[in-house]
Amino acid sequence: MQELSHLLENAEVLGKMNEGQKQHLAKMAVRRMMKAGETLYIQGDIWKNVLLIASGRLQAVIYSTDGRSYIIAPWESGEEFWPHCLFDDEPMPSTMEVARDCVFYQWDGEDILKILIENPTAIRALLSRQVRLIRKRRDTIADLAFQPVTGRLAKLLLERIPEEETSALRDLTLDQIASMVATSPEVVCRTLYSLQRTGLLKVTRASITLNDRAGLERLVGKD
Repeated sequence: MQELSHLLENAEVLGKMNEGQKQHLAKMAVRRMMKAGETLYIQGDIWKNVLLIASGRLQAVIYSTDGRSYIIAPWESGEEFWPHCLFDDEPMPSTMEVARDCVFYQWDGEDILKILIENPTAIRALLSRQVRLIRKRRDTIADLAFQPVTGRLAKLLLERIPEEETSALRDLTLDQIASMVATSPEVVCRTLYSLQRTGLLKVTRASITLNDRAGLERLVGKD
């Protein structure tokens, strides 16, 4: 309960609930644990549960009819997930997979909406969140349409390593990175080592270190 109370206090939307509502949410929550490789729901399902992730990572993935895949978004510890079909009753546009062993809290979405409608601050936070995600998806589409693989990979690395840090653990496989930048694992591997040869970064089995953040930003097109 202490874990959930802390998560709710800092949650982007659920954190805007008043104390009485948060206590009610805590009583309603179902704590779940899933292993890496498991699937929460399949593309095309009607799935209306709201999630708050305590640890691990989920990833929303689109699969094509010929077996190719693209990771739309990872969902990390502390983040909420609000499903599309909770709002429009249409099938889910992607599959939700467990990328890393995960613990999360789950609520029936319709029950959450009944509480949400009583809190204008939380409603505004949800709308702001959804618009931000739409804008982010637009940027992703633009990257796929106009950025070469090198630029897309550079942008992913910059997003995963905060400005105040220079390195991060290699917690994504080549397959996962390839799905996130819409290319093949072989191209990801060649591009990483090409960036290393030019001195922009250093790659080891355990970590990736950014030697020249400004240089990577130039590849993305940032001033």
